[in-house]
Amino acid sequence: MKRILLLETGSFKVIGGAAKDTCRLGQRLARDGYRVDMIGNFSSIDAKARTIDAAAALGREYDIVWMNSIRDVPLAEAYRKAHPSVRSIFVDRGNIVQNLGREGLSALHPKSMARRLLARSLRTWLDVYVAISPEQLPAAREFFRGRVRTECITIAAHEEYRPMRIKKGFGGGIAVSRLDERQKRVSLMIRGVARMKAMHPSIGGATLLRIVGTGIDEQRYKAMAKALGVYENISFRGFKSDRALIREYSGAGFFVSTSAWESFGRSLLEAMACGLPALIHEGINTLVSENPPRYLVRDGYNGIIYDYGNVDDFAEKFYRLCTERAQRKRMSAGALASSRLFSFDKVVGSYEELIGSM
Repeated sequence: MKRILLLETGSFKVIGGAAKDTCRLGQRLARDGYRVDMIGNFSSIDAKARTIDAAAALGREYDIVWMNSIRDVPLAEAYRKAHPSVRSIFVDRGNIVQNLGREGLSALHPKSMARRLLARSLRTWLDVYVAISPEQLPAAREFFRGRVRTECITIAAHEEYRPMRIKKGFGGGIAVSRLDERQKRVSLMIRGVARMKAMHPSIGGATLLRIVGTGIDEQRYKAMAKALGVYENISFRGFKSDRALIREYSGAGFFVSTSAWESFGRSLLEAMACGLPALIHEGINTLVSENPPRYLVRDGYNGIIYDYGNVDDFAEKFYRLCTERAQRKRMSAGALASSRLFSFDKVVGSYEELIGSM
């Protein structure tokens, strides 16, 4: 079996988390017979996860060095210089390559410049680039100019994400998100709830939305909810993980997102695995198949698509999902069926096929 150095030196480490993916994948590969060493901080995910430091890794022989973040590139490059025969994999969970063409003026920010330099260095020595959505592939093929093998292996909800058998007394929406307006645009969600309440005053003080997560704009969002008169209708639940997060999903009526962009939204997939239909806009509807084009959320089957930026449209469709229980139940079955196409077993199997071909 091949020897693998799995790196996770810099991830977002938010709810669900890229680091959790790396930890679970490494443990699974080890159980399947591969010799796997991991570098990263997985203490909050699994206190028993075994890791090594960079100095120890540089002294060992591996067949594959595996990067999961752009921040892993310097260490992987250092290892490659010490061990020129090693093969390399980069999994683009941060949508780095595709975002290089979208930066605009932000490309001049020191962090953006550093990311660009690290990404460009990959062109000279990377063996395999792995996209987590087919949407990333055209940009990757153009960026690497045919010098690097490109593959697509999607993410998956972990095995524990399934509906809990709990009494569901709440038919409203749940958002699971980092509370950061720059990407997540939760302000649109709050304005949408306010508009819905204005359109349907009989709602009164009922809870309509649960927001799970923390972030730099949490107090701003709470103040906004109070100013718009919907603080009693929105429950800020704080950070949740593992079983507590699954309970939050299982106790809600549907999932909602107002993110400006996502690569492959993990919280969306987790919610669908827990039986929740989705309320999202087309801009974050994940492409799951190139030929023919197929998207994760199909309007009316496993969720509803709203017109991004149109608060009235968002409010109307949010209200429909809150009040039309039969439609919600039907779409819940569609969400479960869709999520099963992205099982963790299938993802591991795809990676093992990739490893075997290198």
